[in-house]
Amino acid sequence: MAKKKEAKPKKAKKEAKGKKAAPKKKPTAKKEREIEEVKPEAWEKIPLPKSILDAIAVIADREGLSKQDTDDFIDVIKQRFEDIRVEPGEAVGIVAAQSLGEPGTQLTLRTKHYAGAAEVSVGSGIQRVEEIVDGRSKAKYPTMTIFLDEKLREDYSKAETFAKSLIDVRMSDVVETREDFARGKVVVEVNEQTAKEKGIEVKDLLSAIKTAIKESKGAQRKNSVEFVFPKKEPLLKVRKSLLKMLNLKVQGVKGIEKALVSEEHGEFVIKTSGSNLKAVLKLDKIDPSRTITNDIIETSKTLGIESGRLMIVNELRKTLVNNGIDVDLRHLMLLADLMTYTGAVKGIVRTGITREKASPFARAAFEETVKHLLDASFKGEIEQLQGVVENIIVGQPIKVGTGIVGLVMKK
Repeated sequence: MAKKKEAKPKKAKKEAKGKKAAPKKKPTAKKEREIEEVKPEAWEKIPLPKSILDAIAVIADREGLSKQDTDDFIDVIKQRFEDIRVEPGEAVGIVAAQSLGEPGTQLTLRTKHYAGAAEVSVGSGIQRVEEIVDGRSKAKYPTMTIFLDEKLREDYSKAETFAKSLIDVRMSDVVETREDFARGKVVVEVNEQTAKEKGIEVKDLLSAIKTAIKESKGAQRKNSVEFVFPKKEPLLKVRKSLLKMLNLKVQGVKGIEKALVSEEHGEFVIKTSGSNLKAVLKLDKIDPSRTITNDIIETSKTLGIESGRLMIVNELRKTLVNNGIDVDLRHLMLLADLMTYTGAVKGIVRTGITREKASPFARAAFEETVKHLLDASFKGEIEQLQGVVENIIVGQPIKVGTGIVGLVMKK
């Protein structure tokens, strides 16, 4: 009897264990099944952009949301999306232009300011905004912020050595020439102090000088090379070879004039005056994912038009915030979209986006009115009166706001 009594509790315990274990497995399977069902395909009828639906799918999968929770989450997102949507017929272009133009009149006329480290000037104020919006091919004050790899970003001396190696040094920066054409003699002397400051070995310079001037054999001294040219050698040829030697690159990256190390957020970064993103991104000791330039055209050519668009937004925002002006980001994004939607950065100038407008009146309304109207009449263009400017010119209601609605009355 005792044995039987002992056996029952064991069985009961096993059953109890089985009962406890079973529910643990079931919800997991159910949960997995529910998460599998929550896919973007099921949400195609929901009026949300695909990028937002994809983001919801990722979050639902990561957080393990049930079908009901996901639906509730979608409802919240839908509500927020509806709240921030532009009303049909809203004149977004005019609002963006006014939002930028009105506070833009308060911009200071400072032409440049110094970014963190001394002597690395970057454009600011109204001139910088003009430069960005006009889509100029070359920035007036191109600068780069070069982020370093793990070894260099915490060691100041290594970062400084690397910064020196980036500066574009030409032979004319570190040597002096003494010419005596009557005797056919030229002495090229290395400025040891300058070479030391730039971190260049005198030996390397002397051998580079000898290699560069092939027309004559050079006699090497301590820190100079003396060349004696044949008397029959034309002086023009001697001068050409000398100038070629003086323009020879000794070290560094083309276009970088200055490089200074400064500390940002607990790490050392290099700020440069002058820019060459394509060449710098090929270097080993940098962090290519964070290294940037303020030259928008160079960025779009190196990294693509999307990065150029992002640079326009960031640079405009930075310039406005530095001057204490707060403009809604969406106005800047609209401007950036307008400048880059063709696949190249086009400025808001007569040679940029205005030239590509389909409407002759819209082209004529900006600049060179007579020229645009003559061109349109020669080509026999027809004005469709679709835009805002065209309708204002002919005195019709514009298709914006209430003007977008067409009402029909029954008799």
